[in-house]
Parts: sequence; C-alpha cells; structure tokens
Amino acid sequence: MIDACETLPAAIAAYTQAFRAGDVAATVTRVQPSTVVYAMEGGEVVGQTRSTWKAAPAQPTPDLETQVVSEGPRTAIVTARWTQTGAARRDYTLWARLECRWRIVGRVVGPEGPLEAAHGVRAAVDLKLKSDAGWNPAELAQAIEPRALVITIDDEQMAAASVADWQARYATRAKANYPSKQTVLARAEEARGDLGAATWTFKSASGATYADRALLLRTREGWRMLALLWVRED
Repeated sequence: MIDACETLPAAIAAYTQAFRAGDVAATVTRVQPSTVVYAMEGGEVVGQTRSTWKAAPAQPTPDLETQVVSEGPRTAIVTARWTQTGAARRDYTLWARLECRWRIVGRVVGPEGPLEAAHGVRAAVDLKLKSDAGWNPAELAQAIEPRALVITIDDEQMAAASVADWQARYATRAKANYPSKQTVLARAEEARGDLGAATWTFKSASGATYADRALLLRTREGWRMLALLWVRED
C-alpha cells in the first residue's frame, strides 16, 4: 500500500544519522547494489563500487548537512556537505523509491565548491533533449558518460541499461520514424565545482508526463551525466 511506504524525509534522516556516526553498515543499506560513486581525480573520472565503499573504514562526519534539490513521488536528488580530514566535501545523490523503500541509485562526490551559474550543466541537458528529439545516438553519447547507467522505475523495481544499449534503441527508433515529439514542462540545473545536478519534466508524444533527474561531473570533455533516472509521474 502507498500509505505504508517510507517517506523521503524519514529515509534521508536515517541515512544522515548513519553517515554522521560513521556507521558504514547502516549507510550502505541505503545504497542500491548496482550504484557506483563517481568523482574526478587527476582530471579523470573514477568510480567506486558499493562493495568498495562497504569495505572502507568508518569515518564519523558529525557536521553532515543534507538538502533536497528536487523531489517527485518516486525519485529525488539530495545534496550533502560535510568535513573530511579538515576539508569540505559535497555530494549529490540520486534516490528512488523501490518497493516502498527509498534507496540511493547514483552518487557523485568531490571537494566543496561554490554554487555557480550552471551553463555547462544546462548545455548537457540541452544536448540530451536534442538527442531525444532526433533519436541521435552520437549526441546521446556526448551528453552521458559511456560508463553511466540509464535507469527507470517500473512497478517499484529498478531497470537499468547502458548508454550503448540506449544508442542502439535510438538508432532503431530513428529508422522506424518512431514519434519523438516532447514538450519540456519545467527544468532546473545547478553546479558546484566539478559536481552538477539537473531535473527536467516533459510530456511525451502520447501525452504522458515524465521526470528526468541526472547527476553530472565536469570532465575534460565537458559536463557529462554519470547517472540518469527517468520515471513516469502522471
């Protein structure tokens, strides 16, 4: 029953308490097994799996503070700031409600940076929307990092596919003249240092309303999505 589902505030509170205490086991229970944490190191994108994070030593971060960036009935983006070894850190996490329990399905992390004009993030979203409009596989690959997962939620279950798989789908749809008309209803982007987040909602050719939420990194090639989650919201 929907009424019995965990609320996002309750999920974030439990995650925050575990993170502040350095309780790795409790923190990891909030993370979907397929999740990879991405960061920029030495100009390169590096990823850390859930198992690696799980094996990391406990590091209490009592000053952790969280804020909801965007939220829908089944998906959300949350950002957090904390101090680690004397330096300010920040992340953006992508959340999904799976079988009535909220879990993290994507994360980007890095040094704290000032909130800045998100022109690069917006350009990446523009490119993604352009690739959707023309079912263009090449433009899709320019907007999304090749190793990223494209995720959707169906019947409270998560389904994920690679960028290469979506490129193949776009090529098939283009050949079949599959309708791609979409109307963007709302969008918002933000950037802090090398980290970014974006949310946009749109109406499909069939009239259904969808929400996309993405986490991004500023790479050598420009801003790229490292996690993308879309879901029908009407």
